[in-house]
Amino acid sequence: MAEKLGISEQTYRKYESDKNSPNLNVLEKIAFTLGKNFIDLLPESILFNNNDQKGGLAIAQNLGTINNLSEKLIEQYEERIKELKQTIMDLKEK
Repeated sequence: MAEKLGISEQTYRKYESDKNSPNLNVLEKIAFTLGKNFIDLLPESILFNNNDQKGGLAIAQNLGTINNLSEKLIEQYEERIKELKQTIMDLKEK
């Protein structure tokens, strides 16, 4: 299969063992080689949503990592706000 896809066996083994994911071009080659529809091979973490766009397919990957980063940033900002409020209170007391 790796030879048909034009990739190394090591790379293909990583795909099979979920240690890496193929890009969309490779995924399309896999689908063609297997005689499958490209969409049938997309992982479950991909969301399909057309939102009345009158055709086409919108694909959005699960954004859990981005959400986690956003939460951490919010926590950091909230902590900084607390520190600044305390600084303001300290300065008012002087």
